[in-house]
Amino acid sequence: MIAHWVDTKTDEEARTLDRDIWDFSTREEPDGTIISQAPGPAPENGEFWSHALDRIKDDPDQRYAMARRHLPLPAAWREMAVALRTKIRNARKTRTEYQDLLQELHHLAAMSSYAGYGIIQRVPYARLAALDLSYDRIGFERLDLLGVTDGKWMRELWGEPSDHSTAAELYEDMLAADLARLDADRKREDAERMGRFLDDWNKEDEVETPPTRETAPPPRRGLLGWLFRR
Repeated sequence: MIAHWVDTKTDEEARTLDRDIWDFSTREEPDGTIISQAPGPAPENGEFWSHALDRIKDDPDQRYAMARRHLPLPAAWREMAVALRTKIRNARKTRTEYQDLLQELHHLAAMSSYAGYGIIQRVPYARLAALDLSYDRIGFERLDLLGVTDGKWMRELWGEPSDHSTAAELYEDMLAADLARLDADRKREDAERMGRFLDDWNKEDEVETPPTRETAPPPRRGLLGWLFRR
């Protein structure tokens, strides 16, 4: 079973993981209350991941690793970027190599520009990670995850890119195909949910009906009754 989006390689794996996280299930409490609930993102040590992140936010390696487990949630992209910037700043202060870190920050931002949440989680990570999203091709000015300082660092190391774009624009045909696939998937899934709802409704509606007592046939009328309608 795939537990994290970064491990997805096929459309079906991404679809299954998304449904495992967000599909609602219904249960009845002992007092008769009906509760519908989606599992949501996997907890970290028993608590919601953003709360757990607060405890380790000063450690960029742990912050990066935890956020990566929760991609492609919007906050996870941002937290990974924050962790990478912290590591880049530390490297610049100590005058050590940071080009690989900056490259990863750029690639992260470029991937996140393919689509927003609601779409991107149904696209396998492996397919996005394999796209040509090089600095020279996509630049940085239109990548929402990057800031002014990020662009300054990139210019210093790599110069001016040939263009500024987004993954959605560079791979618009692929995105159009993904949108069509997602639309078909959701129509099918909506039909499945409606089928389950009707099945549950019918089960609740079924009550045991007491057996009907046979009614004795009316007594046959005699000749006088027939004559006088009695």
